[in-house]
Amino acid sequence: MYDIEVTLSLQTLCTCLSTTIGQYIYSYYLGIYPIPSNSTANFTTITPLSLSKFSVNNHKCVEGDITPENNAQSWAQEKSAELFFWINLISSCPMILMTYLLGLYTPKLGKRFVLVLPMLGTLIQFAIWLAIIYFNLPEYWWYIAAIIIGFSGSSSVLSFIVTLIITDSTSDNDLSSRFVRIGAIQTALAAIATFGIGYYIEWRGYIDLYWMGLGLEFLGILVAIFLFKSSIHSNDNEQTPLLTSPNEVEFKEFSSNTCSNFFQVCTVFRVNRRSRKKSTSIYLTLFANIFYTLASATFAPFLWYLLNEPFCWTSKSIGNYSALAAISYAILSVLGMQALTNAGANDAIICFISNLFFFSSTLWLAFARYGWELYAGLLLSSFSGYQGSLSISMMSKWLQPHERSNALTFVTEINTIITAFGTSLFNWVYARTVVNFRSFTFFLGAGFCVIPCILNLCLFLVTRKMSDEEVLTLSDAEVEPAPLRLTNNGPPHAGDVACIIIPSRSLTSSLRTPNLGRSRSNSTDGYETEDISTIVTDDLVIL
Repeated sequence: MYDIEVTLSLQTLCTCLSTTIGQYIYSYYLGIYPIPSNSTANFTTITPLSLSKFSVNNHKCVEGDITPENNAQSWAQEKSAELFFWINLISSCPMILMTYLLGLYTPKLGKRFVLVLPMLGTLIQFAIWLAIIYFNLPEYWWYIAAIIIGFSGSSSVLSFIVTLIITDSTSDNDLSSRFVRIGAIQTALAAIATFGIGYYIEWRGYIDLYWMGLGLEFLGILVAIFLFKSSIHSNDNEQTPLLTSPNEVEFKEFSSNTCSNFFQVCTVFRVNRRSRKKSTSIYLTLFANIFYTLASATFAPFLWYLLNEPFCWTSKSIGNYSALAAISYAILSVLGMQALTNAGANDAIICFISNLFFFSSTLWLAFARYGWELYAGLLLSSFSGYQGSLSISMMSKWLQPHERSNALTFVTEINTIITAFGTSLFNWVYARTVVNFRSFTFFLGAGFCVIPCILNLCLFLVTRKMSDEEVLTLSDAEVEPAPLRLTNNGPPHAGDVACIIIPSRSLTSSLRTPNLGRSRSNSTDGYETEDISTIVTDDLVIL
């Protein structure tokens, strides 16, 4: 009965453990930092557990040696960001390909196989990491691990298949409450795990964590193989498509030809399929989501930013911050969504306000110089993720039922491409700007965020006079459930970038009750407000 909860709990813990690899790589490069022969600074002995070099004289992060280029932190961050650039770039292409292929061929492969494959890839990744640490293997082994995790489909595919299983095995009346319960479990586990991991690293280091991840992933595979056997067969058929179509005949036609299916996905937003207002609204929402995802990817180097001067945070400090970020996001984002909904704000205005919070929190972090400023920034960033949570449900209002599966596939692929390559790109940018302008990627993120702000304002102007007939009724607008998210990485608005742990956005999107025409002012009928409630379990697509 609780097999899904057990599986997601195990995967959440594994994700928390795997995100510490950035800290390990950084500490490794600090440990091999080539101290110049003419250095005037005295360094303490570096151990594998250290996350920063300290001057013996002033007991703080070394801000420089002879020149900024010889700075230990800058050198280690350049090397770490460069390595992550290649890791993310190498894994991007197979991950994008497998996300589409596994979604397309789930009817033939079966849900259990698609569920186990990402777990197996993560298991092999943990094994390779341990081999690198124990045997000091060459750098290209990091790339081999990245290729394997990419061809396994990574967490995005696992999130899709778990959401499908939950939807198939849960009655409509209990679906929303189950998503809320699972989101709460993920948030609590992420907060507890990240808090404890920081202290554990200070005590024992990293190696034990990856052994734990290896064991937990192996246990997750056993649960998926044996415990899911009866539950998957008990509902219809294991050969249910990952992205189902309400029109079964149409789905069979698409599935018979891969090229035809790909063409249908790429042309789902074609202008001549709907009215000009609907097409304009869809494209405004789509591009707002695209630039929001791009802005979120600029936080890929956030871990290096925390480890750098002037913060010089240790694993314990990062764990404390991650835990508080998980808790604050889970509470404040839900309260913020409820407050905006009660105030009568429609989806476009909610996204506009959310992007303003994104812009403000990004600039706040860019100018932060003290730890308390980072914690204070959580008050802003907790309200900055609504664009990702609402985009699919907003577009679904202007799509026909048989178009929604292809639309979800298209948006998922676009977001996967942007996140994958954006993460690589901004790690590369950070590696080349860390010495002279370490906050540069944050300013890029703030700049990108201005675009969805403008697009959402335009969307509000377009839709506020849209007649009720142009928006699907409640019975017609039931959208496909968006994938339940595993624990994300980064600040609360940073999507799937590889930084630190934050809670799942599923908790927020499961608790909200958006409506198709919520608070949509119509000038033709006296600006009457119409409330049409519907439960949507939508989420941010990655990341």
